[in-house]
Amino acid sequence: MLAAFDAHHDGVSGIEFMLKVLCVMIQVIIGFYWAGDMARQNPRIDSLVDHLERGYGSFNEKLKDAKIIDGLSALRAVYGWAAIGILISLVVTPKFLELSAAVFSWLSAACIGSAFGWFSINWCVNHSNTVRAFRGQGSIIIFGPILMGVFDQVFNTPFTQILAESSSQILMTLGWEIPQSTHSIVVGSVMSLILATFFGVYYLLAWLLTVPAAFVSAGLILLPVLFAKIVHAIAPKKPFAGFTFVIFAGASLGTLSL
Repeated sequence: MLAAFDAHHDGVSGIEFMLKVLCVMIQVIIGFYWAGDMARQNPRIDSLVDHLERGYGSFNEKLKDAKIIDGLSALRAVYGWAAIGILISLVVTPKFLELSAAVFSWLSAACIGSAFGWFSINWCVNHSNTVRAFRGQGSIIIFGPILMGVFDQVFNTPFTQILAESSSQILMTLGWEIPQSTHSIVVGSVMSLILATFFGVYYLLAWLLTVPAAFVSAGLILLPVLFAKIVHAIAPKKPFAGFTFVIFAGASLGTLSL
């Protein structure tokens, strides 16, 4: 069998051959559908085709008018539930089955990717709400050292110096150093500036990392919507016929390119 395959498909890989067979089968099935009444003489086939036409017509009508923002919200939910489901499987499955290192790595990557997909959409879509929700806590964290410095200056307490000594050891490992000063307001101001810089860098990084991922997610939503609009433009009264035309054209081009 393998020898016959090589003889008839000289220089063509098995995958390319299977793709050609798939394209031809799609063309045959669509051609049979286009045959009209001749293809629908069987009551079961006629019922199936009628169900497909009505079902896809309703689906395409909704899809072509779908809003990208609504699609992103739905995709965000999919990402979130996928991340939770994969995480649970990573915790539960090893208790019953032994996962290979490759499978565990793939599942871990899928979990991280799903979680990042959820975060990227949530950040870009609900950015203002996220910032507004964290605004109070962020302000306290940033301006807290200055207020502590004022408190120390008024009541002659050492809290700012204690905080500065413990924080300077951590910052020195990163190459940063808090200027040595006995004035609590100066020390508090420097620490507030460092915290504000940290949050600013985090804010920029969040945009730089999430925007490309959000664009990819938007593409996943936009492509089906564009496809539905093309189908509607070709056959507004019979969307399923337009769908089969687009698929037939794709299969024909695929056959020529393989």
